[in-house]
Amino acid sequence: MHRRFGTIFNLARPAFTFGDLLILLVLAAVLYVGIRLAVNAPSALIPPSLSLAPSALAWYALLSVGRMSIAYLFSLGFTLIYGYVAVHSRFAEKVLMPLLDVLQSVPILSFLPVVLLSLTAILPQGAAIELSSIILIVTSRFGT
Repeated sequence: MHRRFGTIFNLARPAFTFGDLLILLVLAAVLYVGIRLAVNAPSALIPPSLSLAPSALAWYALLSVGRMSIAYLFSLGFTLIYGYVAVHSRFAEKVLMPLLDVLQSVPILSFLPVVLLSLTAILPQGAAIELSSIILIVTSRFGT
């Protein structure tokens, strides 16, 4: 009886595979890029000056609608391309669907500093703030 059930609880250590090496290389590359961007990131972000005048409200609403429209178009394009590739390739489906499940579980606010500081290291601050808000809107759509 012990012999029969012994193989179920035998926890053999799996071999180190090419996939493991690939994941380690990707993590090393992400860390390297993150460190390089952190060196160039500004020490402090200067907030944009906002007008509290009621006449500026329409302009700010237009900017918000513009950001949402751009983010919607990016999300739509991403969805159509991602879905098309996942449906037409069996291998891509096996990779893309679990990847999407993992990315849906990441809270948006957890990578807000990474996106914002990375973009401010390579773009002017105003453009980086606008682009990071669009990126965060797009990525927030993945969870729904």
